[in-house]
Amino acid sequence: MLKRDFPILEFDSALKAKIEPSDTIKNQRDIPEHCVITFFGDVIKRMISEGRLKKVGKFKTCTVVLPIYETEVDGKPIGIVQGYLGAAGSGAQLEQLIAMGFKKFIVCGTAGALKKDIQLGHLIVPYSAIRDEGLSYHYLKPSREVECSKSALKCITKYLKVNEIPFIEAKTWTTDAFYRETDDKIDLRISEGCVTVEMEAAAFFAVAKFRSVVLGQILYGGDDLSGIKWDSRNWNRLEDLRINLVDLSMEICLEL
Repeated sequence: MLKRDFPILEFDSALKAKIEPSDTIKNQRDIPEHCVITFFGDVIKRMISEGRLKKVGKFKTCTVVLPIYETEVDGKPIGIVQGYLGAAGSGAQLEQLIAMGFKKFIVCGTAGALKKDIQLGHLIVPYSAIRDEGLSYHYLKPSREVECSKSALKCITKYLKVNEIPFIEAKTWTTDAFYRETDDKIDLRISEGCVTVEMEAAAFFAVAKFRSVVLGQILYGGDDLSGIKWDSRNWNRLEDLRINLVDLSMEICLEL
Protein backbone atom coordinates (compact mmCIF):
# COMPACT_ATOMS: atom_id res chain seq x y z
CA MET A 1 0.00 0.00 0.00
CA LEU A 2 1.19 3.50 -0.84
CA LYS A 3 0.48 6.13 1.77
CA ARG A 4 -1.47 9.07 0.33
CA ASP A 5 -2.02 12.57 1.63
CA PHE A 6 -5.55 11.54 2.59
CA PRO A 7 -6.44 8.01 3.78
CA ILE A 8 -9.63 7.90 1.72
CA LEU A 9 -7.47 7.88 -1.44
CA GLU A 10 -5.62 4.70 -0.42
CA PHE A 11 -7.68 2.29 -2.51
CA ASP A 12 -6.72 -1.38 -2.26
CA SER A 13 -7.91 -3.58 -5.13
CA ALA A 14 -7.44 -6.82 -3.18
CA LEU A 15 -10.58 -8.94 -3.53
CA LYS A 16 -10.29 -10.63 -0.13
CA ALA A 17 -10.59 -8.72 3.14
CA LYS A 18 -9.95 -9.76 6.73
CA ILE A 19 -13.70 -10.05 7.31
CA GLU A 20 -15.73 -11.34 4.39
CA PRO A 21 -19.54 -10.88 4.13
CA SER A 22 -19.94 -14.64 3.89
CA ASP A 23 -18.41 -14.94 7.38
CA THR A 24 -21.55 -13.35 8.82
CA ILE A 25 -24.06 -15.59 7.02
CA LYS A 26 -25.42 -18.53 8.99
CA ASN A 27 -28.07 -21.12 8.18
CA GLN A 28 -27.76 -20.62 4.43
CA ARG A 29 -30.97 -21.38 2.53
CA ASP A 30 -32.32 -21.12 -0.99
CA ILE A 31 -32.70 -17.44 -1.90
CA PRO A 32 -34.26 -15.93 -5.04
CA GLU A 33 -31.84 -13.97 -7.20
CA HIS A 34 -33.98 -10.80 -7.23
CA CYS A 35 -34.32 -8.38 -4.31
CA VAL A 36 -35.85 -4.95 -3.67
CA ILE A 37 -34.25 -2.68 -1.09
CA THR A 38 -36.75 -0.03 0.00
CA PHE A 39 -36.45 2.77 2.53
CA PHE A 40 -40.21 2.71 3.08
CA GLY A 41 -40.60 0.83 6.34
CA ASP A 42 -44.31 1.66 6.44
CA VAL A 43 -44.85 -0.27 3.21
CA ILE A 44 -43.06 -3.33 4.59
CA LYS A 45 -45.20 -3.19 7.75
CA ARG A 46 -48.31 -3.05 5.59
CA MET A 47 -47.17 -6.05 3.54
CA ILE A 48 -46.55 -7.99 6.78
CA SER A 49 -50.04 -7.16 8.03
CA GLU A 50 -51.45 -8.42 4.72
CA GLY A 51 -49.61 -11.73 5.14
CA ARG A 52 -47.52 -11.19 2.01
CA LEU A 53 -44.05 -11.62 3.51
CA LYS A 54 -42.04 -14.59 4.78
CA LYS A 55 -38.91 -13.91 6.82
CA VAL A 56 -35.80 -15.57 5.35
CA GLY A 57 -32.98 -13.82 7.20
CA LYS A 58 -31.89 -10.60 8.88
CA PHE A 59 -29.32 -7.83 8.59
CA LYS A 60 -28.08 -7.39 12.14
CA THR A 61 -25.93 -4.59 13.52
CA CYS A 62 -25.21 -3.52 17.11
CA THR A 63 -28.01 -0.94 16.91
CA VAL A 64 -30.51 -2.13 14.28
CA VAL A 65 -31.92 -5.44 13.09
CA LEU A 66 -33.60 -5.37 9.66
CA PRO A 67 -35.46 -8.57 8.70
CA ILE A 68 -35.06 -9.88 5.16
CA TYR A 69 -38.27 -11.15 3.60
CA GLU A 70 -39.40 -13.12 0.60
CA THR A 71 -42.64 -12.60 -1.30
CA GLU A 72 -44.12 -13.45 -4.70
CA VAL A 73 -45.02 -11.30 -7.68
CA ASP A 74 -46.95 -13.02 -10.45
CA GLY A 75 -45.90 -16.35 -8.96
CA LYS A 76 -42.19 -15.47 -8.97
CA PRO A 77 -40.17 -15.29 -5.72
CA ILE A 78 -38.43 -12.04 -4.80
CA GLY A 79 -36.69 -10.69 -1.72
CA ILE A 80 -37.48 -7.41 0.00
CA VAL A 81 -35.77 -5.59 2.86
CA GLN A 82 -35.85 -2.17 4.45
CA GLY A 83 -32.74 -0.15 3.56
CA TYR A 84 -30.20 1.09 6.09
CA LEU A 85 -29.76 4.86 6.22
CA GLY A 86 -26.40 6.17 4.96
CA ALA A 87 -23.65 4.89 2.69
CA ALA A 88 -21.71 2.79 5.21
CA GLY A 89 -24.72 0.84 6.47
CA SER A 90 -26.22 0.46 3.00
CA GLY A 91 -22.97 -0.88 1.62
CA ALA A 92 -22.64 -3.45 4.40
CA GLN A 93 -26.27 -4.49 3.97
CA LEU A 94 -25.84 -4.97 0.23
CA GLU A 95 -22.71 -7.04 0.87
CA GLN A 96 -24.64 -9.41 3.13
CA LEU A 97 -27.55 -9.68 0.69
CA ILE A 98 -25.12 -10.63 -2.07
CA ALA A 99 -23.43 -13.17 0.21
CA MET A 100 -26.85 -14.70 0.90
CA GLY A 101 -27.34 -15.29 -2.82
CA PHE A 102 -29.23 -12.28 -4.19
CA LYS A 103 -27.83 -11.08 -7.52
CA LYS A 104 -30.21 -8.50 -9.00
CA PHE A 105 -31.43 -5.44 -7.11
CA ILE A 106 -33.72 -2.46 -7.40
CA VAL A 107 -33.43 0.18 -4.68
CA CYS A 108 -36.35 2.55 -4.13
CA GLY A 109 -36.42 5.56 -1.85
CA THR A 110 -36.71 9.32 -1.75
CA ALA A 111 -34.27 12.19 -2.27
CA GLY A 112 -34.02 15.91 -1.72
CA ALA A 113 -34.77 18.02 -4.79
CA LEU A 114 -32.08 20.48 -5.88
CA LYS A 115 -34.23 22.05 -8.57
CA LYS A 116 -37.58 23.74 -8.11
CA ASP A 117 -39.14 21.92 -11.05
CA ILE A 118 -38.69 18.51 -9.38
CA GLN A 119 -42.22 18.11 -8.09
CA LEU A 120 -43.04 16.27 -4.90
CA GLY A 121 -43.41 12.61 -5.78
CA HIS A 122 -41.86 12.84 -9.26
CA LEU A 123 -39.73 9.80 -10.14
CA ILE A 124 -35.98 10.18 -10.72
CA VAL A 125 -33.78 7.41 -12.10
CA PRO A 126 -30.11 8.11 -11.28
CA TYR A 127 -27.64 7.21 -14.03
CA SER A 128 -24.67 8.44 -11.98
CA ALA A 129 -23.85 9.59 -8.44
CA ILE A 130 -21.35 12.13 -7.15
CA ARG A 131 -19.13 10.30 -4.64
CA ASP A 132 -19.31 12.73 -1.72
CA GLU A 133 -19.36 9.90 0.83
CA GLY A 134 -16.74 7.53 2.19
CA LEU A 135 -17.67 3.93 1.45
CA SER A 136 -17.31 3.90 -2.34
CA TYR A 137 -13.59 4.75 -2.11
CA HIS A 138 -12.96 1.36 -0.52
CA TYR A 139 -14.54 -0.41 -3.52
CA LEU A 140 -13.43 1.63 -6.53
CA LYS A 141 -10.49 3.82 -7.44
CA PRO A 142 -11.00 7.50 -6.59
CA SER A 143 -13.14 9.34 -9.14
CA ARG A 144 -15.70 12.07 -9.05
CA GLU A 145 -18.67 9.91 -9.99
CA VAL A 146 -19.81 6.30 -10.15
CA GLU A 147 -22.26 5.11 -12.77
CA CYS A 148 -25.32 2.96 -12.33
CA SER A 149 -25.31 -0.48 -13.97
CA LYS A 150 -26.07 0.14 -17.63
CA SER A 151 -28.25 -2.96 -17.94
CA ALA A 152 -30.27 -1.98 -14.86
CA LEU A 153 -30.66 1.59 -16.09
CA LYS A 154 -31.86 0.38 -19.50
CA CYS A 155 -34.35 -2.02 -17.90
CA ILE A 156 -35.79 0.63 -15.56
CA THR A 157 -36.16 3.36 -18.17
CA LYS A 158 -37.62 0.98 -20.76
CA TYR A 159 -40.24 -0.27 -18.29
CA LEU A 160 -41.25 3.25 -17.26
CA LYS A 161 -41.50 4.42 -20.88
CA VAL A 162 -43.53 1.40 -22.01
CA ASN A 163 -45.94 1.92 -19.13
CA GLU A 164 -46.05 5.71 -19.70
CA ILE A 165 -44.86 6.53 -16.20
CA PRO A 166 -43.25 10.02 -16.10
CA PHE A 167 -39.67 10.13 -14.82
CA ILE A 168 -36.41 12.03 -15.05
CA GLU A 169 -33.10 10.30 -15.80
CA ALA A 170 -30.48 12.36 -13.99
CA LYS A 171 -27.40 12.59 -11.79
CA THR A 172 -27.64 12.47 -7.99
CA TRP A 173 -25.37 13.72 -5.20
CA THR A 174 -24.56 11.22 -2.45
CA THR A 175 -23.35 12.75 0.80
CA ASP A 176 -22.67 11.46 4.31
CA ALA A 177 -23.37 14.82 5.91
CA PHE A 178 -27.10 15.57 6.03
CA TYR A 179 -26.51 18.74 8.07
CA ARG A 180 -23.67 20.06 5.88
CA GLU A 181 -25.57 20.60 2.65
CA THR A 182 -24.53 24.25 2.34
CA ASP A 183 -25.70 26.78 -0.24
CA ASP A 184 -22.34 26.86 -2.01
CA LYS A 185 -22.05 23.10 -2.14
CA ILE A 186 -25.61 22.78 -3.45
CA ASP A 187 -24.80 25.31 -6.18
CA LEU A 188 -21.67 23.34 -7.10
CA ARG A 189 -23.57 20.07 -7.36
CA ILE A 190 -26.26 21.71 -9.50
CA SER A 191 -23.53 23.01 -11.81
CA GLU A 192 -22.33 19.40 -12.17
CA GLY A 193 -25.79 18.29 -13.26
CA CYS A 194 -27.22 16.88 -10.03
CA VAL A 195 -30.96 17.21 -9.51
CA THR A 196 -31.24 15.28 -6.23
CA VAL A 197 -29.30 14.68 -3.03
CA GLU A 198 -29.42 11.50 -0.94
CA MET A 199 -27.12 9.36 1.21
CA GLU A 200 -26.73 5.93 -0.45
CA ALA A 201 -26.65 5.79 -4.27
CA ALA A 202 -22.87 6.06 -4.75
CA ALA A 203 -22.32 3.31 -2.18
CA PHE A 204 -24.86 1.00 -3.81
CA PHE A 205 -23.40 1.56 -7.29
CA ALA A 206 -19.82 1.00 -6.08
CA VAL A 207 -20.49 -2.22 -4.15
CA ALA A 208 -22.56 -3.59 -7.04
CA LYS A 209 -19.70 -2.93 -9.47
CA PHE A 210 -17.12 -4.48 -7.14
CA ARG A 211 -19.21 -7.61 -6.60
CA SER A 212 -20.40 -7.83 -10.24
CA VAL A 213 -24.11 -7.78 -9.48
CA VAL A 214 -26.86 -5.80 -11.20
CA LEU A 215 -28.37 -2.88 -9.29
CA GLY A 216 -30.50 0.09 -10.25
CA GLN A 217 -32.30 2.76 -8.25
CA ILE A 218 -35.56 4.70 -8.42
CA LEU A 219 -36.09 7.80 -6.27
CA TYR A 220 -39.01 10.12 -5.80
CA GLY A 221 -38.68 13.84 -5.25
CA GLY A 222 -39.03 14.65 -1.56
CA ASP A 223 -37.98 17.74 0.39
CA ASP A 224 -36.90 20.84 -1.54
CA LEU A 225 -33.44 22.37 -1.15
CA SER A 226 -33.64 24.64 -4.18
CA GLY A 227 -34.96 27.77 -2.45
CA ILE A 228 -33.64 30.25 0.07
CA LYS A 229 -35.02 28.09 2.87
CA TRP A 230 -35.39 24.34 3.17
CA ASP A 231 -38.93 23.08 2.52
CA SER A 232 -39.80 19.60 3.84
CA ARG A 233 -42.93 19.59 1.62
CA ASN A 234 -44.22 16.92 4.02
CA TRP A 235 -42.42 14.45 1.76
CA ASN A 236 -43.33 11.43 3.90
CA ARG A 237 -47.09 11.84 3.60
CA LEU A 238 -47.37 10.14 0.19
CA GLU A 239 -48.31 6.67 1.39
CA ASP A 240 -50.02 5.56 -1.82
CA LEU A 241 -47.04 6.65 -3.88
CA ARG A 242 -44.64 4.65 -1.71
CA ILE A 243 -46.82 1.55 -1.94
CA ASN A 244 -47.04 1.88 -5.72
CA LEU A 245 -43.30 2.51 -6.03
CA VAL A 246 -42.45 -0.66 -4.09
CA ASP A 247 -44.82 -2.71 -6.26
CA LEU A 248 -43.35 -1.08 -9.37
CA SER A 249 -39.80 -1.79 -8.17
CA MET A 250 -40.58 -5.46 -7.63
CA GLU A 251 -42.02 -5.76 -11.14
CA ILE A 252 -38.98 -4.07 -12.69
CA CYS A 253 -36.56 -6.08 -10.56
CA LEU A 254 -37.95 -9.32 -11.96
CA GLU A 255 -37.22 -7.95 -15.46
CA LEU A 256 -33.47 -7.54 -14.72
